[in-house]
Amino acid sequence: MKNYFIITILTIILSTNAYSDHKIEEQNFTGVSYSAPGSDNYQKLEIELVDNKLSQYVQKQLDNRDKTGLVNYLLFENGKIVINKKNYNDQIKKNKNVLRSNSMGKSLISYVVGHAVCKGYIDNVNVKLNDWIVLNDTLYADNTLLQVLNMTSGDQDYIGEKKFKGDGYFNGDKNKQINRRTVAESMLWFKGTKKKEENSPYNYSAMSTHVAINYAIHKVGKDYEKLLKEIFTDHVGVKDTVHFIKVSWSPKDVVKGSQRYTFFATSEDYLRIAKTIMNDYKSDSCIGDYLRMIYDNRVDKKKKEYVSNKGVAQYSRQYGGQFHFPKIGKNIVFGMDGYAGQQILIDITNGRIVIIHTIDQHYDWNKIGLSVIKN
Repeated sequence: MKNYFIITILTIILSTNAYSDHKIEEQNFTGVSYSAPGSDNYQKLEIELVDNKLSQYVQKQLDNRDKTGLVNYLLFENGKIVINKKNYNDQIKKNKNVLRSNSMGKSLISYVVGHAVCKGYIDNVNVKLNDWIVLNDTLYADNTLLQVLNMTSGDQDYIGEKKFKGDGYFNGDKNKQINRRTVAESMLWFKGTKKKEENSPYNYSAMSTHVAINYAIHKVGKDYEKLLKEIFTDHVGVKDTVHFIKVSWSPKDVVKGSQRYTFFATSEDYLRIAKTIMNDYKSDSCIGDYLRMIYDNRVDKKKKEYVSNKGVAQYSRQYGGQFHFPKIGKNIVFGMDGYAGQQILIDITNGRIVIIHTIDQHYDWNKIGLSVIKN
C-alpha cells in the first residue's frame, strides 16, 4: 500500500512537470462581444493546394495535435491559398470553427483604431488622451494615441513585461488582472501615476491596448458596431461573423471601457483580414497612410534576449502600432503574435501570408513560420 502511494505521488509530480511549460489556449466562446456580421458579398479566395515537403510536415504536426498544439495552418502566396490544413478539437467545432486569439487581436485593434481616425472620429494619432474622464489623474492621460499603440506609455513600473512576468497584471499581482475588468476599474490602481519621460521605453502591456481601443470607442460612441461592420463586413468582406470579446455584458459598462482584445474569426476570415491589410498598405488610401505611418514610427524593443523558435514576438526587434516587425532582409513584414503560439505573418513585399492557429505552443515555428517567410 505504501509503495502504491509513493508511485501515485511520483506520477502526479512527473505529469505536472511534463506539462508545466504548456500554454493551453482556451477556445471557449461566451458570446459577450462586439460583432460584425459576415457578408453575402464576401471576399473570394483563390485556392491551388500543393503537396510538398512543407504541407506534409504540417500534416504530421496537425496529426500530432495533442503534443504540438497545432490546429490550423494556412499559407497564401502568389495570390492563392496553397496550404490549408485543419485538425480542430471539439470545442472549436462547437464554436462553428471560429478560432480564438488573444494578443493577435491587439493588432486588429490597431486596424480598427486606424479606421476610426480615417472616418474622422479621432483627429489623428497624435491626440492626447486627456479628454476621456476614465483616464483622469493617471499616466495614460499624459500619452498620445500613437504612444499607447506603440507600447511606450511609460507604465513599466506598474504593469507589463519589462518588469513583470506577463503583460496583464498590475504590479505583477495575479489577483489584479486587467483583462477581466473595465478600463475604469483598472484605472483605480493607476490613480496618481505620472508619465516620467516623454520618450518612454517599449513595454509590452495589455493595459496600453485596452486604453487604445476603449478610447476609440469613447470617441466613436454609439456608432462603434456600425464602424466594425464597415471595416470587417464591407471593407474586408468576411464570410462569417467576427467578434471582439467584452469583459461585461452590461450596456452601462461601455462608457467605462469594456472591450478587450480577444478576437474570434474563422481561419479563412483571418486570411481575408490579413490580405486586406496587405492590400491597404500598398494602396493610396487613408488606411494605407495609417499602416505606413505605424511602420515608419516603429520603436526598438531593446530586450535582453531574442529567440527564433518561439514566435514573431520573441524574434522581432521592433514594434509599432500593436504589430511586431521582424527584420527579414529588406522585406516589410507585419507580425501578429498570440498566446500559445498563434501567429499571422504578412510579408507585404512578397505578398505571402502565413497563418498559424494553436491550442498549445509545441510546434516548430522556425520551420513552418519563420523559414517560410524567409524563403
